[in-house]
Order: sequence, then C-alpha cells, then structure tokens
Amino acid sequence: MKPSMRLIRSIATAVAGVTALTLAHAGALAAWPEKPVKIIVPFKAGGTSDQVSRAFQMAIQDNELLPQPATIVNVGGHFSIGSRQVMEAEPDGYTFLTVHIALMGGQAGGMFDFGYRDFAPVAATGQFCVLPMVRKDSGIDSVDQLLEKAAAEPDTLIFGANLGAINHLAGVMLQNTEPGAKFRFVQIGGGTANFTALTGAQTNATVLSAAEVLNFTRMPDGSENPESQIKPLAYTGPERVGKLPEIPTLKELGRDMEFCIDSWWFAPKDTPQEAIDGMADALEKASATDAIKAFYDSKVFAPLFLRGEALQESLDATWAAIEPVAIQASQK
Repeated sequence: MKPSMRLIRSIATAVAGVTALTLAHAGALAAWPEKPVKIIVPFKAGGTSDQVSRAFQMAIQDNELLPQPATIVNVGGHFSIGSRQVMEAEPDGYTFLTVHIALMGGQAGGMFDFGYRDFAPVAATGQFCVLPMVRKDSGIDSVDQLLEKAAAEPDTLIFGANLGAINHLAGVMLQNTEPGAKFRFVQIGGGTANFTALTGAQTNATVLSAAEVLNFTRMPDGSENPESQIKPLAYTGPERVGKLPEIPTLKELGRDMEFCIDSWWFAPKDTPQEAIDGMADALEKASATDAIKAFYDSKVFAPLFLRGEALQESLDATWAAIEPVAIQASQK
C-alpha cells in the first residue's frame, strides 16, 4: 500500500474515533435528566418565590421542556435553611434552588457563612419590586406619615421581616430616606408570614411584592378586596404599574429609592455542566412561553432572562450594591 493511502486511512480511522467519542458524549448530555428534578423553595408556599417556581414548573411540564418531572419542595423557617440544604446537596444535577437577593443580604449581614459564590449559578428569571404596607386602621395613609412616625418615635414601629432578606433590606433602605427614622425589625418570615402578622396586628409595617399585594388585597377582577385589612403606600419600581395604577412610586413622592429583585436559580457547586445547561435551557424556553408571559403580566414582573457570563456579571454587580445595605441591616 502506498504511504499516502496509509495516511488517508489513518486519518479516516482517527476521525471516526473522534466522531464516535463526540457522539457518545452528546448522548451522555442528552441523557440528563434521567430522574425527577427537585427544586427547593426556601420559603413557605404562597410567596413570590413559590409562585415563580410553580409557574415555571407548569410551563416546563405543559410544554414538555424536560423529559422528567420537576417537583417543588417548600422549606419553611428562615430562608437560609433551604438554601443550605441545596448548597450541601449532592452535586448530581438533580437539586436546584430558587432564591433572590436575600442570599446576599444574609451573607453580608453575617447571618450565615455562605453566599452566592458557594453555588453554581443557573439563570435569572423575571424581576419584581415591592410596596411598603400598613394596616388600614393604622391611621397612616402615606409613606411620609409612616417615616415621620418612625423618626419621631424611633424603634417603636414593628417592621415584619425575614432578617437579612428582601423585606429587611427594603425596610432599611426605606428608613434611610428619612433622617432619624428607625424601624424595629423583627423576624417574621417571607411574604405569606408577613401578610398574616400584619393582618393580625402583630406588626405595624412590612413590604410585600406586587404579586403578593395582588394576591392578598385584590379580587380576581383586580378590584380591592373589601375584607383585606392591609394597604400599600407606595411602589419601589421605576414607574407605576398598570395592575396597581393608584399607587405612586417612591420617587414620585420625593424619596430617592428603587428596589427591584431578580429571581435566581442555583445548583450545588460542582454540579455537572450538562445539568446546569439543561436546566438553563428549560428555563429559557419556558420564559418564551405564553404561560410565563401571562404570569409576568399578572404578577407585575418585568421580563428578564440571564445565564452564563451575563448572569455572573449581574450577580457581582448586585453584591457590590447590596453589601453595604446588608451590613447596616445587621447592626443593632
């Protein structure tokens, strides 16, 4: 056989081998997931993170975006409990976490010894803003009245929060807009728990997301629920929203504050990249469905999807902005 022919056959054999390995690797990637995927929500059912997770779960299921079921597991108590469960879970590609800026608030405030860098980032989906809330019978009808009272009587207004989480950080930022204002922050929990505490007069104020306000204070047709005992005072987004058109923004009221939050999806560190990519693919496809678009519209979310480098840059920028607020929140 001529040398050139031997060379051609050797090259052909090598190419065939590489192709076989590539196909085998592709097959391995396509195999994920081979069993149900677990999504841990570190809050009780009914809050914003729970609603987000279940909306995506249904969109993934109804559009067959994963060949295996995705199940939601709510872990009550402080959000650090469920978050730690995911951090310490086997990084086998079958456990994920849905959380938000609370993860950074708790770390920066020294409440626990881990943070976003201890997870594998998967995606960011949607963005929501919050509203300061009081009881209807509180005698407080505006943000100015709330903050003036917090300044005149510091440490007397009980502000329900999940310490280190969204409602705590938002409360600190809110009091910072009024010289001398100071709330007394107490550990209550997430949105559902704070709604219950405020309704029951265990607290004087809190913040809820726009989705929670709609869920807890509005009828299905969008009108005010006459049985609701709480009311929103302002909105922390950049502009008013159509679902709550009567609620002014803090900036309209002369308060220099915006506070909006991305929903983050994480996996345990060292989770196989094929699982991270597979879950991110499913979430990205779900984001484009009519179901998620309708969910965003109904819950007053801004559409958002980030993954990869863009997600990492967003996480790092958020940490830089929220760390000083969280440190202040941790100080007595």
